Amino acid sequence: MKRLLSTALLVSLALAACSDASEETTTPPEPVKSVELTFRTWDEASIPAYEESFDAFTAANPSITVTIETIDEDEYWQRLESDLDAGTAADVFWLNPANVADHARDDEIVTIETVRSDWEEHLVDLFTVDEALRAVPQMWNSVALYYNRDLYSEVDTRVENLTWGTEEDTLLDTARQLTLDAEGRTAGSDDFDQDSIVQYGFSPDPDLTTAFVPFLVQAGGQFQAEDGTFTFASEAGELSTQYLVDLVNTAAVSPELVEDDDAQDLFRDGNLVLYQSDSDSLATIAAEADFDWAIAPIVGGPDGKISVLDGVAAAGYTGSDHPDEVMLLLEWLGTAQGQDPLAANGIAFPAALRAQDTYVNYWAKEGVDVSVFIESSSNSVTISSHNLDIHSALETIQSSYRDMLRGDLSVDEGLSEAQQAGNAALR
Repeated sequence: MKRLLSTALLVSLALAACSDASEETTTPPEPVKSVELTFRTWDEASIPAYEESFDAFTAANPSITVTIETIDEDEYWQRLESDLDAGTAADVFWLNPANVADHARDDEIVTIETVRSDWEEHLVDLFTVDEALRAVPQMWNSVALYYNRDLYSEVDTRVENLTWGTEEDTLLDTARQLTLDAEGRTAGSDDFDQDSIVQYGFSPDPDLTTAFVPFLVQAGGQFQAEDGTFTFASEAGELSTQYLVDLVNTAAVSPELVEDDDAQDLFRDGNLVLYQSDSDSLATIAAEADFDWAIAPIVGGPDGKISVLDGVAAAGYTGSDHPDEVMLLLEWLGTAQGQDPLAANGIAFPAALRAQDTYVNYWAKEGVDVSVFIESSSNSVTISSHNLDIHSALETIQSSYRDMLRGDLSVDEGLSEAQQAGNAALR
């Protein structure tokens, strides 16, 4: 009897053990939470590069996917404001220096805790507010001079030596030689017809970064004071701006520009010889210009060749439903591996210094030497928020600048009004 009980007890214990083991092995594991993040940009050309970057990110983080959405830059900022107000902003979005302080002050973008030592230092400064970095630097650009080699070949002055406002002003004389009317007569000749110009000698983009600010600082002026307020209505400001206005309205060697891309279109079509712009124009020119062209240093002034450095960063939305995943994505976007597709596709100079050779090598294979932009960036100024909301102020100033270029507003009056309006718009 005792033996039977022992056997029964053993069987019972074995069954219980099997039951426990079965319960342990059949309990389903916690499902992995799948998260989809949205990333917003205003540049369609950057989408393939970011898709490549995000594929690698998802391979390393299988539970996170990233969807890219593009908003045209003309609508981007208004749409961003409305989406932030509604709480529907993208998890991560592009940001420029003019807007970072406003969104940081309203606590709409996350603070970046880790600042990498291999980021372009100027970009870090541009997106730093109250000593805290508020967006991950992505790319930068500086200003240089695109030129049509075929049309410039007969000019004696080397393109690298073009200067304005000095005793030996080579820009104006060169631009006159290169500006032609329908009969092939050069600007400055007695019978030159300003109403039938078919080829212009020189033009920058009609924005602040490619000519207005570079010419200003090359004349010894300042665009902003140390506190970020505008201080360009000065003797140097009048000298530099009047020079640009005279190129259009008196010498007739620069076109009157209406749209942002007018100068680029003229250059691309072979109707503009010297085109001062930034590295953002490079991909379009390379794809659409069917003549021999190259890039030279920016035109220099009384104080030398001084450029403007600008950039883009990726900001994380503080209202995201997935804050941890947002931080993982931002960390990825700051690495050389995360930015390498931008460089490998020739989109822009990456903020991660270790990825910059990839960009240089991409364009070298295309027969384009982009080292001049790196040289330009080494002697440059920036337009910074200085902890202020300067976006609307810059729009006001640029509008006045275009009015001056068209001759609708005198330079002294225009600069004074633009500075007052710009400072009034600061918040």
